[in-house]
Amino acid sequence: MSEKICVRTSVPWMGTVIALMCLSLPLRGQIAEFHKWNLDLGAGVTPTLGSTSNRLTTGWNFVGGAGYNFAPPFGVTFQVVYDGLGVSNSVLKEFKVPGANAHVWGFTLDPMVRFRSSSRLGFYVIGGGGYYRRVVNFTQPTVAIEELFDPFFGIITPILVQAQETIGTITRVGWGGNIGAGATFRLGESGAKFFTEVRYHHIATGPRPTDLLPVTFGIRW
Repeated sequence: MSEKICVRTSVPWMGTVIALMCLSLPLRGQIAEFHKWNLDLGAGVTPTLGSTSNRLTTGWNFVGGAGYNFAPPFGVTFQVVYDGLGVSNSVLKEFKVPGANAHVWGFTLDPMVRFRSSSRLGFYVIGGGGYYRRVVNFTQPTVAIEELFDPFFGIITPILVQAQETIGTITRVGWGGNIGAGATFRLGESGAKFFTEVRYHHIATGPRPTDLLPVTFGIRW
């Protein structure tokens, strides 16, 4: 909280000037905290929802973004989202494969509205849409040859290691939308904020949509 210091004077216009200076001190503090550009980086867990949960299982996510703040309460950010997911046993049995994995890439443009609760704590609502790409890889165990360097003998020796071979891939692309909310906590005086966020993504991927609910933790500037 800014401390206001007012001085009485016998000059009429001087009193008006001092009063305006006193009133402007809190406003200057708010302007000093306003940054036109924003950056964010985070990671977390990604549950699947609806019919998607019957095919794909809970995984993890990584998010990175950058954008522009039009005013302290309003901004927009372009984000790149990656969700690594598992594949259910029912899908493995259906396709008669020993293993599989899946992931979703998202490239979205997301407006954000912020609500400040105190000097450190804030809340926000975020939502938007963009282009998504979902990939499911079917795999089987295999043996690969890798070269091992032995510094004692100074030679390179080929060795056999366990690996996963991709035997098939299903790719679906489509447009989608997202909406969510989060909370921020300002870290010191650097302008960096810790954030936690939950967001729902609905993606039009072919005959069956993909529904995800990533929960993300990270740092926002």
